[in-house]
Amino acid sequence: MTSCQKGVFLRICLDAVISRGSGAIGFRRAGERVAEVTIGVPVYNGQDQLEECLDCLVRQTFSDIEILLFDNASTDQTQAIAERFATLDGRIKYTRRPKNVGAVRNFITPLEQAKTPYFMWRAHDDISSLDYVEKLVAALKRAPSAGLATGTIQFERPNGRPTRDYVPSIPTGRGLSAILKLMFGSHAGWYYGIWKTETLRPLIGRVWTEFPFAWASDHLTLYPLLLDQQVTAAPDTKFIQRVTPKAHGPRTGQRQPVPELLMLRREFLKCCDDMLNERQFDPFTKLTIKAANRFYVGKRVYPMKKIIKRTLFRY
Repeated sequence: MTSCQKGVFLRICLDAVISRGSGAIGFRRAGERVAEVTIGVPVYNGQDQLEECLDCLVRQTFSDIEILLFDNASTDQTQAIAERFATLDGRIKYTRRPKNVGAVRNFITPLEQAKTPYFMWRAHDDISSLDYVEKLVAALKRAPSAGLATGTIQFERPNGRPTRDYVPSIPTGRGLSAILKLMFGSHAGWYYGIWKTETLRPLIGRVWTEFPFAWASDHLTLYPLLLDQQVTAAPDTKFIQRVTPKAHGPRTGQRQPVPELLMLRREFLKCCDDMLNERQFDPFTKLTIKAANRFYVGKRVYPMKKIIKRTLFRY
């Protein structure tokens, strides 16, 4: 039994949630306090990992959360697991869709319904440190100009073995050098940090309107915050991302044909250039970042070198 799973039995015995996020110890019942953070959990047929994911969330040291769990018409035991957790913890709001609405629609709905100042996505097969929410919220409050806080990212292989940690490195200075370091030092896992809802909601609307593709949409969503240096970090807490094909988030793990990859590169680059042109940078800074975008698209969408290789060798 994992440390996360042990919490399930503790909740059955107490039938309450111990509140530690405010610094005071007590019992927190559903509706007693207004949540600060909404956590969106989209899921489809997630019976193998959902219990561990939810248990990790309800045991966060920051307790002022609301968990919006959207089940995209699962056909396995997802519903039973979700209903059991929702019964044990009133902060979980479970919605089962009568029919599958597609991965993107199911993914975005929790953000649309969020009424809290902060928002976070959590894939049904990912977990984190138990102080992840607490430390990222604190990081955002220490940096009022930031729109996103991230922790250290760790990939976990299907066999449970972790890869190396990706520790966020946020430049302390401002200007061109710092922006370029953020662009090429950012990580897709930052997407699963904690956002200011007022920052994320219009940004997601724009990204999915101008770039309606799952592939690389996470990096495109991050891009304007990198330009504006609106990312902060708490490196001493960890997000553990399982390396498994996902059908509920911005990346599906599917192999794309070369013509589609070329189209994705073109559209991604156009969006980046459009966002850059909206910034009031000096001409040299803007020109340099525009040139850097040509390399950035290869790093975040697909390298042109690999496209050429696939074309020549037809694989």
